[in-house]
Amino acid sequence: MPFAPRLRLPRRRRTHLRLSLGDHQWGLFVPDPDELLVVTGFSDAVSLAVDLADLPVQHEAVVLLDERRRITAILLDPPAEVGMFVGRLELPGLESPFCQTMTVVVQPDVPTGPPADDDRLGYQALRRLHMAQGLLLLDVLLTDGDTVRSLAIGCDPDPVWFDEFDPLGEPAA
Repeated sequence: MPFAPRLRLPRRRRTHLRLSLGDHQWGLFVPDPDELLVVTGFSDAVSLAVDLADLPVQHEAVVLLDERRRITAILLDPPAEVGMFVGRLELPGLESPFCQTMTVVVQPDVPTGPPADDDRLGYQALRRLHMAQGLLLLDVLLTDGDTVRSLAIGCDPDPVWFDEFDPLGEPAA
């Protein structure tokens, strides 16, 4: 397999679309189509979670990916109903198809040890909700900007990160 460089968000000035829903202000980042961002594995997901500090996100980012795990958009602090029902919504800037998601939650401290019952129940509920929309939830990552914790690895007996994935091969079924 050819060498795949480490996933990094572009360092040059990024623009994002500013949106609002009621009183809730949020944003949409769409990567440059000439600079593919691919999440090939867990290490890329961790790098992305840390790099999100370069985007205007305060609480949560929902990453939308296509069948080859290319990032098609990142929702920055979306309203809860957008994050939960993203597979059913038609939003400006989301014309690129996506079938997988990953959520990054920014919080002051990332706990160690096994996930709390609330985190486990929340992860499983979000995963089922995404499956009902025809989406695969890759992970919910918790980060404080330095430490990253995977709820998929902590809550799922068979997380997607342990499956072989070839971004240049056939898309996942």
